[in-house]
Amino acid sequence: MDQMIRRHCRNGRIPGSVQKDGVWYVPADAQKPAKLKAEAPEIPKLVKQLKRQRTKKIYHGLYDYIQINFCYSSNRLASNRLMLTQVEEVYKKGKVSTGFEPIKVDDLIEAYNHIACVSHIIDTATARISQSYIRKLHTMLSYGTLAERKLQFHPGEYRRDSCTIGKTKTTPPKNINSQMNALIAEYESLDKVELAQILDFHVRFERIRPFTDGNGRLGRLLMFKECLRHEITPFILDDKRRTEYLKGIREWDMDKTTLFTPCLEAQARFQAQIDLQKLQEYAQRYKPSDYKED
Repeated sequence: MDQMIRRHCRNGRIPGSVQKDGVWYVPADAQKPAKLKAEAPEIPKLVKQLKRQRTKKIYHGLYDYIQINFCYSSNRLASNRLMLTQVEEVYKKGKVSTGFEPIKVDDLIEAYNHIACVSHIIDTATARISQSYIRKLHTMLSYGTLAERKLQFHPGEYRRDSCTIGKTKTTPPKNINSQMNALIAEYESLDKVELAQILDFHVRFERIRPFTDGNGRLGRLLMFKECLRHEITPFILDDKRRTEYLKGIREWDMDKTTLFTPCLEAQARFQAQIDLQKLQEYAQRYKPSDYKED
């Protein structure tokens, strides 16, 4: 309490307070200062661009690229069998061609849900990470799946059973809440967030494995959101680098380069897509008025 009063005095928020010999003196009738309204964080430039493209329905833009490729790659890493062309159909037309191979209902639901989640993290890119935010995102990601309908798990609720990943034990159910609190508190207290801190959060989140299902896809959505929030080039992990990605999570404490490598490669691909979009916009803006395509 004394420390808070001194801070208010230093900031001039208690009228009539004076300092003598290092001691602050406050008027007897001084009122407690009203809480300052937190300033809304500035929206990153890339987020503004994605919102604009979504609103104006600019096809073949960066927003479309993210929705289609992120949905395909992240779900593919989680064993979803939809092809890239099928994901594009789901996103653009709301339907899909089955071809000769049957399609699992959950594969379609997960694709729809992932598309909704990406739109949500763009809208909430500057929000702080919290347990309620993570739970809501998991609910959006898992809503309507067959597993949920069969009550194998409840979207947004932490798991109640013990589980292992390979030979690695994850956090016991009774400790999930406290470990998530500790992880989020430590991350949100960082003065500066770079790619290393985002990857560290991701690794620790995956090791806790708070939910029965969807932890990998949820973790990758959170990574993408935090890259947007802290103006770091986002990335979409290639499903062909699944082995390196999982190995990188296992070996993070011993060798961080194992996980950094596929992520940096993915960052370079995403930056190339951003640059391509800029060139296309530039060409469109300065196209001669009498220009005609062959």
